[in-house]
Amino acid sequence: MKKIIKLLTVTSLLSLSMAATAQAGVWKQDGHGWWWQDGDKSYPTSAWKWIDSDEDGMAECYYFDENGYLLTGTTAPDGSMVNESGAWLDEGIVRQRAANPYASRNINQKGLELYQEADQKSSLLPGLDISADIRMNFSFDQLDIPISMNTQLKYHDLNTPAMEFLSRTSMDMLGIRKSETSFYTNGCYYSDMGEYEKYKMKIGYEDMTKNITLGGLTGQFGAFLDNVQIADGEAGNKILMYSCKAEGLESHLSNFYHEVWPALSDSNFKINGIQGKAVISPEGYFSRETISIYTTVTEDDETMGILMNMDLNYKDPGKVISIEFPSTEGYEEVIY
Repeated sequence: MKKIIKLLTVTSLLSLSMAATAQAGVWKQDGHGWWWQDGDKSYPTSAWKWIDSDEDGMAECYYFDENGYLLTGTTAPDGSMVNESGAWLDEGIVRQRAANPYASRNINQKGLELYQEADQKSSLLPGLDISADIRMNFSFDQLDIPISMNTQLKYHDLNTPAMEFLSRTSMDMLGIRKSETSFYTNGCYYSDMGEYEKYKMKIGYEDMTKNITLGGLTGQFGAFLDNVQIADGEAGNKILMYSCKAEGLESHLSNFYHEVWPALSDSNFKINGIQGKAVISPEGYFSRETISIYTTVTEDDETMGILMNMDLNYKDPGKVISIEFPSTEGYEEVIY
């Protein structure tokens, strides 16, 4: 019996080995160009194919024309770009994916560590100069409501008596544009929403810090990263492209909305998808992050879809922040 089990084991291992060899492929070249030949002698035509050419565990995606030849340095029929080596470019970055489960776990862990290190280092900066473009679309009962918002934010010395910040925000909804300028200096918060809506209030720097960092300025999704890809960008930058796991993140977003949008705090949130890209500077700071989030919110048997695209740019992270404030004249004082 033991001999039979051993024979079956050896046979299974040989079968797996042969199957792996059969799945292997090789690059071929002739006078017309390069093509990829699979282990069964077939080759892809008019199709994309993920190939781990250098067997480093990460595969690149290549397009082969109707004759099976690799496209290089051009545009594929679907409009996607490929570089001089034929690899698919997404916003100028060679896209990769793990070629096996081990590589997937390894790259996810490495990407998570890079992201969390950048999050920690950026959060410890005494100041930041941030530009945020946010585009949202609310879908409800065949009605679409687009909203666009831009915020310019500078701050320094958070959570200290020397704390100051300046924020300029403009929002456009249904053709109506509204702007607000707010700032904090010398222990006083000022808000100018136009049309004579100008007020100021005394508020301690601890409470002001909680308000300005509400929801986090960087590293929103570090604990939930999944399917991470790492690429080398220009000037020594590292680029992380990722999706996020819904588990745990739904309650995180629910808590966030509870703070910034109390009317939605009792609603049921479902995350349908999150895609992001973070650019990390050679010094280890976030320099840019783009995030797309699609959620559905259900309350009283009614469902609303929310698509949000955020583009956050951090100007010269690590540099000293200086702020020029508007005049403090003409503000009505209110009690915090």
